[in-house]
Amino acid sequence: MHKRPARAGIAGAVAILVFAALAAMAGLPPEGPVREWTFPGGVATKAALQTFDGKTAVLRLLNGGRTSVPADSLGEADRAYLTRWQEQQPVAMPEQVGVDSSKVLAEVVSEDEQNEKFVYRTQHFEFTSDGKLTQNLLRDVARNFEATYELLGALPWGVRPQPEEGDRFHALLVRSRGRYEEEGGPKNSGGIYFRSRKLFIVPFESLGIERLGKSFAKSSDYRSDTLVHELTHQMMHAWLDLLPQWVIEGTAEYTNAIPLRVGVFRVSAARSGLRDYVAFLKAHGGVPEPFPIEKLFGISGEEWSETLERNPGESRRMYFTAYLLVNYFMNMDGKGDGAVFVKYMRAVGKVLEQIEKYQTDVEEFKKLPGVEILPGGRYRWPDTLTPPPRPEILASPEKRAEFEKSTLPILLNGRTTAELMDQIRTAYRRAGIKL
Repeated sequence: MHKRPARAGIAGAVAILVFAALAAMAGLPPEGPVREWTFPGGVATKAALQTFDGKTAVLRLLNGGRTSVPADSLGEADRAYLTRWQEQQPVAMPEQVGVDSSKVLAEVVSEDEQNEKFVYRTQHFEFTSDGKLTQNLLRDVARNFEATYELLGALPWGVRPQPEEGDRFHALLVRSRGRYEEEGGPKNSGGIYFRSRKLFIVPFESLGIERLGKSFAKSSDYRSDTLVHELTHQMMHAWLDLLPQWVIEGTAEYTNAIPLRVGVFRVSAARSGLRDYVAFLKAHGGVPEPFPIEKLFGISGEEWSETLERNPGESRRMYFTAYLLVNYFMNMDGKGDGAVFVKYMRAVGKVLEQIEKYQTDVEEFKKLPGVEILPGGRYRWPDTLTPPPRPEILASPEKRAEFEKSTLPILLNGRTTAELMDQIRTAYRRAGIKL
């Protein structure tokens, strides 16, 4: 959800060119030593690890050849080795990520003027608008959609954007606040991602869109940050049930503060993004006092939404502090390389992988002879079969809350919340921002 004031036919496939300034990133890690690996089937093979992305290990065999092996198919000792290896690698951050705007096309799927329904499509998105978009606006929205998709995949958080259903993500751009609230948009918000509907909704005013004849175009107040914020939630859909609300909102605020121009995010320009973010707050009500982080760490999604509805001023503090935390962990903590936050995200990602594997195993189990599919997604099986073991975190909301608390020490890294806040204030003071 985005609570701050809004800061912001062509046929054919969408051609995407990802910019990643690899020269500025940490180089490829050195090859590991030759060791014995246990391959599927119990086959022991000597090889050296070349790379590991969290799911697949690339090994150099003794004969000089290379092979790619899924981590979950290896032995327990091998998986532990891969985890240790990954934790020891420096975090690689791209300088910039985006799309080649000259090659981003948007397809007009349908135009229904009578019912005010206009459907557009890009490579990874299909979005519906209450009004016809001018060519210039359509091109900008399309490239920002696709650039955000590339950004989430390029950041070292382990997010692999993919639609939960079908082959495209879905969005709805609505003409008025009234229509936005009819669709379920909360008061005092500039946009919302509905997890249950797998859809994000943003009103025109949050983007700075105005009528131009029979179409809608960019106004002088046009901004894309609300779009990027809600897109970030959508790209991280699979993670949302495992992350505390401050991380969910903080990561979305972090991405929408990264300078974006003509479809390219300048990831390395975090400092100027921070200045722009604070300058925007100053121009729209002033920079709020940070919210107490110990309290912020424990706020649930429901409490966050209630605060947004009932106390916009307090909500503003919460969003601001969530951004400060994520930006601090990504760019100021320790060596300023985001290592602690990436370690935290990797810990969450491992649990997500367990859940995804369980879900895959369940779908395969349902196909077995004798398994009966019941209404509501339930199923029944004979005594001769044993269903896949359910991950403990799925047992109850309490278990998920316990998991959130268990991962917080990774971020604290031996600090109390008071010590962390002192370090945050010092780091921002050095950056010219007094908190």
